[in-house]
Amino acid sequence: MRVMCTRIRKARNDFACRRAAPEMISVIKRNSTIKALEIARAARDMLGGNGISDEYHVIRHMMNLETVNTYEGTSDIHALILGKAITGIAAFSAG
Repeated sequence: MRVMCTRIRKARNDFACRRAAPEMISVIKRNSTIKALEIARAARDMLGGNGISDEYHVIRHMMNLETVNTYEGTSDIHALILGKAITGIAAFSAG
């Protein structure tokens, strides 16, 4: 994941292309939010009942990640963007 983030940063700073492809950003957003949610859920499970209490901030982070997953676009939307980039066929049209 770190390598992908570094490559996108370099692509955005490259004066020849001046921007990273939207598909590259979708890959990073999709994978990062999925992985972060997996980690937060594992932390909640490790703490058992304390994982949902205010004493440990795991549940707060989990709720924040669910929000990020929603406003950044669900992984399904990013999958549609990536599918179009790979196949050239749009899953939907602006009809």
